[in-house]
Amino acid sequence: MMAISELRAAVERLPGPLPSYNLLHAVLLLITLERNPLGRKRISALMELGEGSVRSLVNRLREMGWVNCGRGGCFLTELGMEKVREIRECLVGPIEVELREIVEGSAYATLVRCVNYSEVLELRDEAVRSGGRGAVILRKLGGALVFPETGERLSSYAPRDSKMLEDTLKPGEGDLIVLGIGANSKLSSLAPSLLAIRGPTERPQASKL
Repeated sequence: MMAISELRAAVERLPGPLPSYNLLHAVLLLITLERNPLGRKRISALMELGEGSVRSLVNRLREMGWVNCGRGGCFLTELGMEKVREIRECLVGPIEVELREIVEGSAYATLVRCVNYSEVLELRDEAVRSGGRGAVILRKLGGALVFPETGERLSSYAPRDSKMLEDTLKPGEGDLIVLGIGANSKLSSLAPSLLAIRGPTERPQASKL
């Protein structure tokens, strides 16, 4: 996807030492600003990223013309909104969901429409690299959500959660759903989703979350 490739080139291929932010942070910032403008301190708290790193990331996105800042906080420009719409063609979420059967309690789920990579173990590893405990990977195959490793239908194991995820995310045939597990479930849902879109040849450098 062009927008994600542009972002990665902008935030991860700079000369000199690697920044403490990466593609994951950049995408998270853009989809966070999709709802409403936010100040840098609020962004820092939501993203669990230091204020200096947030300032650097915001400045980089301002240079690209995707983000601007004013008295009301940082916000998406028209170009930024266009790029987020492009990202949203492939990515829905992370959305907070309430699970009862897969795990107990709230978690974040992301729907991936443009699936270029679906190696389950590597996607789970990406969730751990992002600071989470792991991820549950599901795929819509044969009209049902299944565990890709075994082909077992989620509905036979967790019927209530299966229906809730279907109703909330409305996956199409071949789509992935990534459920983040652990305290950083938003990041551990989004990070594997980005890898599923990019493919393994464009894995980001390790981030400092």
